[in-house]
Amino acid sequence: MVIAIVLVILVVFFFLRSVWATAIPSIAVPLSLVGTFGVMYILGYTLDNLSLMALTISTGFVVERRHRGDRNITRYMEMGGMSPTEAALKGSQEIGFTVLSIACR
Repeated sequence: MVIAIVLVILVVFFFLRSVWATAIPSIAVPLSLVGTFGVMYILGYTLDNLSLMALTISTGFVVERRHRGDRNITRYMEMGGMSPTEAALKGSQEIGFTVLSIACR
């Protein structure tokens, strides 16, 4: 899982070439995994190979959806001349269904 997190961070940095854009998943992914482990512990779930695989795959989903949202927001700001807030709202609306469908699999 640690290798997957490191690879995700390296890929984000390689493609976006921005320290700030890389810092966000560098903080968000480990924190979300710590929260997941906390909930699993409270509910009495065990950590097996299937759970590790699911957590590793979900790490990639989180970063990929964030990247897709960034692309939508940037597109609206460049093409539509929208403010960052307007572009964020419109871009988030477009990917909302996709995020919901991934979460409900």
